Amino acid sequence: MTMASSNTPIPMDDGFNEYESALKRQKSTTSKVWDEMTKLECENKNELKAQCKHCKTIFSTKSFSETSNLIRHLDSYLKKTTQPSPESVPSIKNYKFDVDECRQAISSFLVCGKHSFRTAEEPGFRYMMIIFSPNFKNISRHTAARDVLMYYAKERDHVKEELARAPGLICLTFDNWNSEHTNDEYICITAHWIDKDWKLQKGIIRFRALFPPYDGLNIADELVLCLSQWGIDKKIFSITFDNASYNDVMVFCPKNRFYANRAILCGGAFFQVRCCAHILYFIVKVGLELVDDVVGKIRNGIRFYDVADKSFHLNVTKNLRQDVYVLDYWGQRDKDYQMFALSNEEWRNVAILCKFLKVFYNVTCVFSGSNYPTANLYFRGVWKVHKVLLDIVKGHYSFLTPMVKQMQEKFNKYWAEYSLILSCAAILDPHYKLNYVQYCFKTIYGIHASDFVETNLSNLRLLFDEYVKKSKSTSSSLAGSSNVSDKNLVDSGLDEHNVNSSDFGGYFDESDDYKRYLDESSTRSEKSQLDIYLEEPELELNSQIDVLDYWSKSSVQHNELSLLARDLLAIPISTVASESAFSMGKKVITPLRSSLKPKTIQAVVCLDDWMRAKGFSTEIGCKKDDEDDEDDEDDVSSAAF
Repeated sequence: MTMASSNTPIPMDDGFNEYESALKRQKSTTSKVWDEMTKLECENKNELKAQCKHCKTIFSTKSFSETSNLIRHLDSYLKKTTQPSPESVPSIKNYKFDVDECRQAISSFLVCGKHSFRTAEEPGFRYMMIIFSPNFKNISRHTAARDVLMYYAKERDHVKEELARAPGLICLTFDNWNSEHTNDEYICITAHWIDKDWKLQKGIIRFRALFPPYDGLNIADELVLCLSQWGIDKKIFSITFDNASYNDVMVFCPKNRFYANRAILCGGAFFQVRCCAHILYFIVKVGLELVDDVVGKIRNGIRFYDVADKSFHLNVTKNLRQDVYVLDYWGQRDKDYQMFALSNEEWRNVAILCKFLKVFYNVTCVFSGSNYPTANLYFRGVWKVHKVLLDIVKGHYSFLTPMVKQMQEKFNKYWAEYSLILSCAAILDPHYKLNYVQYCFKTIYGIHASDFVETNLSNLRLLFDEYVKKSKSTSSSLAGSSNVSDKNLVDSGLDEHNVNSSDFGGYFDESDDYKRYLDESSTRSEKSQLDIYLEEPELELNSQIDVLDYWSKSSVQHNELSLLARDLLAIPISTVASESAFSMGKKVITPLRSSLKPKTIQAVVCLDDWMRAKGFSTEIGCKKDDEDDEDDEDDVSSAAF
C-alpha cells in the first residue's frame, strides 16, 4: 500500500462509518406509556382499547399512537398513589422503567467487564434482570452486540465534537501490539488535548487490526486516514511513539503531508517525540546484562521462599523483601540452595545496585503518568538520570563502573543534547523557568552550559513568535471590516471640504504603513510576554501546584504565551496511554472470543476507555478491595523526583 497524495480524496468507509449501519437498524422507540398499559384485543377491529396495569381501568383510543389521554391518567394516578417514605426518600412507585436506559446499562456492563455477549443469554443473568425489573425483556447475544456498536457510534460522535471544540492543538500517542490468539497486528492511536477549562483529556481514537505488510508506509496510511476521519488532520501538534525502526518512516510521511498543508509549526521541529519510558527501559536493560550472575542467583533463590513461611512464620502474601538473614540461614543448611546463596559482599553490592536503580524507577513512574502533564517534568527527570550516571562513574563503587559506562553510551545516543521541545516545556513550568534549566546544565557541562541554554531559549522564542503571528492574524481578520469603514469615513471627510487627495502625496494611503511603524516601535520598546514571564520569580521548587491551573489564571496577562504553554503541556512523553489499551485488548481478544470482528473489538476497547475517562467507576461508587488498598503506592502525579 502506498500513501495517497495530498490531492487524493481519502475513502471514509473503513473503520469509522461502518458503525452507521447499526444505528440505521435501530427501531423507533414506542411510547413509554405502554410500559404501564396493556393493549386489549377487541372483536371489532375498528375499536382500540387499553387497560391500566395499576388500577385496571379500560380506556378507548382512536389509535395506539395517540396516547395523550393515557398519559394524563397515569400522571394523575401516580400523584394520588405516591406517598413519601418516612425518611423523605421518594417511594418506589415513582420509578418508571426505561428500556433504552436499561439496554445501555447492559452494554456498559458487558464492555467494562469484558464479558462475552453470550452473557446476555445466560439463565443467571436473565433471572437477575427479571428480579430487578419485571418489565425487562430478554435480549440475545446478537442484540447485545448491536447495542454496543450503537452505543459506540453515539459516544464516538460526542468525542469527535470534543476534539473539534478543543481550543488548542492535539497531541497523539501511537503504538502497535500483536495478539497471541489471532496473530493480528493492532494499532492504537490515542489523542491528548487540554479543554477550555484547562483540564487534560485523552481518548483512544483508533484500535484496529492492520493489514500486512506491517511497515512504516502502511502504518502512515492508517494514521492519516484516522486523522482525516476524525477531522483533526490540521490540529496535530506532536506524535509520541517508541523506538521501533519503522516508526521513523511512519512519522516522515504525515509530517511532510502536514507541512505541505501548513498545518505544522516550526517546520515540524516539534512534531516527533520519543517515548522516554522506553528509552529508560533500554538503558537499564543494557546495564543489567552485565550483572546477570547476581540477578540470576536472586531469581533462582526465590523458589525457596517458602522457608520464610515454614521456618520463620513470616507473612508471604506480601511482596518479596530483601531479607538477608532468612535467605542466608537457608543457604547454610540446604546444599541445593548454596549455589544460589549470595556472599556478604554480593549482598552489599545488591543493596547499592537497588539504590542506584531506584532513581530510574522513580523517574519512569512520573514519566508514565497519563492523567497529568508530563512534558514539563521531562527535563528534571532526565537531568536526575544524567547526574547519577556521572556521579557513579566518579564514585567509589568500582563494581558498577563497567555497567554505568554501557548505560552512558545508550543515554548519550538519545539524550546528550536533550529534546528541544521538552526543554522548552520545562522553561514554561513556573517551578523551573530559565534559572533551573541553567543550573542543571551548569552541573553537567560547566562553562559550556550557556551554549545549551541559549539554544533552547532561542528556539522557544521562535516558537513563541509563531503564536504571536497567529494571534495577530486572527485579530486582524476580525477587525478587517471596521478598517474598511474607517477608511471610507476619512475619504468622505476630504470630499466634503473639497480637498484633493493628490495634494497629500497622490493616492498613497499612509495609514497602514503608519500602523506597522507603531507596531514595530512598540515591539522594540516593550518587553514580550515571554520576557515578562521569565523575569517573574520562580515558585518553590517542590511546591504542590497544578501547572495547568497556573496557566489558566495567567492567560489574561500572558495571552499568546498561555496558548503556547497549553499546546506544549499537552504532549505526553510516554506511550503508556496507548499501551494500556493492549491490556484491555488481551481481555477482549481471548481464545473464546478470537473470532470477534475488528469493528466490534474497536468498539469495546474505545468505549471502555471513554467511559473510564468520564469517571464511570467513580460515578457508580466503585472502590478497591480492602486487601488491595494495603499495597497501593502513592499517586505518582504528586511524586517528587
